[in-house]
Amino acid sequence: METVADHLLESLGHQKVPWGRSLYTVFCASIFLLAVPSSLWPQTTSVVEGTVTDLQGLAAVGAEVRISNPVLGTDRSILSGRDGAYRIPGLSAGTYTISTSKAGFTTETFRNLELSVNCTFTLNIVLKVEGHAETVEVSTVSPLLERTTSSTGSTIGPRQIEQMPINGRNYLDLLQLVPGVSINRQQDASLDSATPILGERGGNTVFLIDGMPNRDELNGGAAAQFNQDSILEFQVITSGYEAEFGHGSGGIVNVLSKSGTNDWHGGGSFFHRNYKLDSSDSRLVLAGNAPFLLRYDPSVQIGGPIRQDKIFFFASAERILESRQLNFQFPPATPPVLIQLETPLNLHTKTYDTRARARLDEQVGHHRVSQQVNLTNSHVTDFLPLVQAIDLPSTRNNLDSRRLMLGFSDLVILDDQANPFLLNMYAQYRGEPSDVKPAHPEAGAATTLGNLFISLNTGRLSGDLPQVRFGPGHTALTLDQK
Repeated sequence: METVADHLLESLGHQKVPWGRSLYTVFCASIFLLAVPSSLWPQTTSVVEGTVTDLQGLAAVGAEVRISNPVLGTDRSILSGRDGAYRIPGLSAGTYTISTSKAGFTTETFRNLELSVNCTFTLNIVLKVEGHAETVEVSTVSPLLERTTSSTGSTIGPRQIEQMPINGRNYLDLLQLVPGVSINRQQDASLDSATPILGERGGNTVFLIDGMPNRDELNGGAAAQFNQDSILEFQVITSGYEAEFGHGSGGIVNVLSKSGTNDWHGGGSFFHRNYKLDSSDSRLVLAGNAPFLLRYDPSVQIGGPIRQDKIFFFASAERILESRQLNFQFPPATPPVLIQLETPLNLHTKTYDTRARARLDEQVGHHRVSQQVNLTNSHVTDFLPLVQAIDLPSTRNNLDSRRLMLGFSDLVILDDQANPFLLNMYAQYRGEPSDVKPAHPEAGAATTLGNLFISLNTGRLSGDLPQVRFGPGHTALTLDQK
């Protein structure tokens, strides 16, 4: 169970205590949830703030500032303070309309105000004395520079996620659009060196989903994978982030998932990739030997209201089937008897990946309650990493993994018309079992032979004899991280 108490214990240098094994964890969670301000926790909501003045620059005290988004069911208002300042926190990403009114002044309306994940938008409003014109409307508002933050990074918005071509439909590939982020495609996406940010180790990067942890504490990288259709947008902070983002010296990948709205939305897609339609370098094309690859990727999604303005849901599912050629090329010096033994085991690597996600959001008074479940189930047969290409087919493994995440969060918006603030609470359970076992146990015991394929070469005086391994070299391994 992943809880805020675990984070507290980590910050004090203690190891994480599994939920249910210690009453001390439960006690700390109860006290900490009630005692600590929400500003210390990673935020996915945004803030609109500024001042309301008249044409002479004097503060407009008691002006009503109303912000609304009918699609998200948001309609909130606040009164400007004695200095004309106002602040509206706890806003989900979306497009809003802001109107400001005060007796004796015209009503100012700003439309199409776009808010992204975890941003602070400053909008200073100037009211005109009421005359012939009753209402002043501004159809668009230009994005303003965030002067209240010192962090650097970028936000990948919905249009980029939907329209940018991604090989494999993995939204994390869009990290390449952020300056300072590189992706090492020779490494598995979950390994420590796969996504370094500003030269840091990949394992130092913090991954979040809707404000909750999503980092693989064992290998680094993201723990649970999400299908692309369930991601609304995500923020990548490379440096200068505030204390609310702790537990990592690398960057921050703050992901916001889709939720239901007052409008019904649904869709489906089917992607297919066939090696017969692929092109490659000139040698492969001339030989008519493009690498074998077949990939099928169907997905569906649906979201809408259960009760208008109060209860929303969103669900998505994706199934990936892939067959890839990673066949071993036998060197000319390979003994014929070994070729005869290994050829039946020289199979394609096949991947079966299922991703499902569901989210339920409820607006109850000042509480915005969210429950979500995410399941990723993966099965890979005859897996051969590229870095171990010298190993024979009999050494390949079958990989099985499951990532189950259950999350509950409660965002309390306390509006007293003078000093509104947020209280953010969450609880999380993560089950991450995995299994690695030989794909061909019938090959017998593991054996290592030196100088099998290449003759002795003393050009470098030492280290010239290659070590070639055949037979199942891995025993069954099961890990369960929670």
